[in-house]
Amino acid sequence: MSTPAQPPRDPRPASCSDAWLLGRHGRPLFVFAHQDDESVCAGLIHRVCGDDARGAFVWWTNGDGLAPTAKMDPRAYGTLRMAESADALGCLGISASRKTDLECSEIENYRRFTHVAHGGTQRAEALAHFRREAERVEQAVRSSDPDRVFVLAYQGGHPEHDLCHVMVARAVRRLRRETGRPIPLVQVPAYEYVVLNPMRFKPWFRGDRRRLHLTPAEFAAKESLLGAYPTQSEIIREFQMVLSALGAVSALRLKPFSAREFLADEEFGVVEPDHDYTRSTHRLERLNYVNDDFEGEPIRFDTMIAPIAAAILAAD
Repeated sequence: MSTPAQPPRDPRPASCSDAWLLGRHGRPLFVFAHQDDESVCAGLIHRVCGDDARGAFVWWTNGDGLAPTAKMDPRAYGTLRMAESADALGCLGISASRKTDLECSEIENYRRFTHVAHGGTQRAEALAHFRREAERVEQAVRSSDPDRVFVLAYQGGHPEHDLCHVMVARAVRRLRRETGRPIPLVQVPAYEYVVLNPMRFKPWFRGDRRRLHLTPAEFAAKESLLGAYPTQSEIIREFQMVLSALGAVSALRLKPFSAREFLADEEFGVVEPDHDYTRSTHRLERLNYVNDDFEGEPIRFDTMIAPIAAAILAAD
């Protein structure tokens, strides 16, 4: 019988082994902003929770953000996406009873981003909204009593990914102080620079970076999950086109790869406990949330997301 991996002594990367983080044991928690965010770490999820003996899954929003594009009622579109996430978990061998949807509206979040930038009473009300959402996320985290928490990376690619990360980090920090348990926070990259850097930390990323190579069974589960989101089929197809293009460009360095080969590896890393979330991960503001807007108003880190993060963490 193999020796079980030792749990971490503290939440810093050096104390957290891959064997413990990815083992089928304990009380892992996964928190995502949107339905389909879990696709970037589907193989990892299958490795940790694929026997349906553990794991809790929380989605912050109801996924209604693309309802106008789909020409659907936002509530109906959100209901459809939340149902898709249940099917997606099933593809990974996980029952829908392990999922929680907090059902915050993406559309209203974006509207409030612009209110923060505009100032005045609207700003105060918007900041209060996000503080309330942080409390709701914290309650969901507390309810699962996690020993480790997985969340999308804080990387300036999508504002709701970043804010969900901040809310989870706040909750984890509070739990560490109250319980004395380390509770590592593990981040998984989604994308940045539109989607030109998909599912990987940027080459000059200085934080903890690890890589998981999926087994055939894990990869098959991941492929199955990608088919569980028909509402996102066009976006998934665009990601695959980007991966194919990146693989072709990599051939110039004599290291070509296919989209399947790329998807067979997943990156993750443990977040430093004292990470500063009021600072952008990019040197230039215009590299945050590229081409993202609400009714024509660009989404900005410095005037929208940073003030919200500061308001959330002020209660920490």
